[in-house]
Amino acid sequence: MNFISFCAQLTEEPREVFTGPSSTAIRCAALLPPVGNKAPTPIEINAYGKNSERFRSMSVNSQVYIHGAKLRHDLDTRTYSVHGGIIAVVNDQFPILNTVILSGRCIKNIDQLDQKAFKTTASGLMIANQTLSVSTGKQQADLFNFFAINKADDKLNQAELLVNFTRKGIGLTIQGRLVTDAWKDNNTKERKTNTKIQLVSMTLAPRQETQENTIQPQAVVSEGTEVKGLWGGKSADDIAEPWGVNTGTMPDLPAQFANSDNDTEPF
Repeated sequence: MNFISFCAQLTEEPREVFTGPSSTAIRCAALLPPVGNKAPTPIEINAYGKNSERFRSMSVNSQVYIHGAKLRHDLDTRTYSVHGGIIAVVNDQFPILNTVILSGRCIKNIDQLDQKAFKTTASGLMIANQTLSVSTGKQQADLFNFFAINKADDKLNQAELLVNFTRKGIGLTIQGRLVTDAWKDNNTKERKTNTKIQLVSMTLAPRQETQENTIQPQAVVSEGTEVKGLWGGKSADDIAEPWGVNTGTMPDLPAQFANSDNDTEPF
């Protein structure tokens, strides 16, 4: 799985680029708003098909929301880009969203003696770093660096879970957000950045069990008992119809949701 939904602000005019001999995309550089004390995250947006026409009409500083795109990471240039998804213009009241969901395999064991892989700080924070390999098809994959950070007394200790349960080759699905650290090099005085995925939650792949320990599904029904279908035998087609079948448009939100507030801060 490779899924990202986020808000961003365009830093240039969208432009048309060739992605193949007869295919094009509308491309633009953008910045994701900072998370906490982090820096804004640079990202490249690529739109295709019908979405590209809507994207083409946008301008510098436009605030956009992109839903259901795919995240890519160029390991050589250390840059991130998104491809596809649904693009919409948002206003100042729209909440800031930044959600990444990736499924893949861990590429290493976390060495607790390696300060770059695992460390605890004087303030009591625990930090663990891991890398996920996510298939892009044709026996190729992108590598995504991600980290977990928490206090030692947190109820859910994600960093400790990473250390104890992730190993090279194990399957893992993570939900996180793109964040960027920024600092000035003491020697060159140049501004440097490093973008990673901050872990929010994760799901490990099921363990491989031996055949004799595998629980086989069973359905035992007493003799003479009538088996009834779920939901009174109704199907999804009986309960609801696709948006726009009779109206030609999407339905309005119920009144109680039309002007709902969100705790997330706007741009």
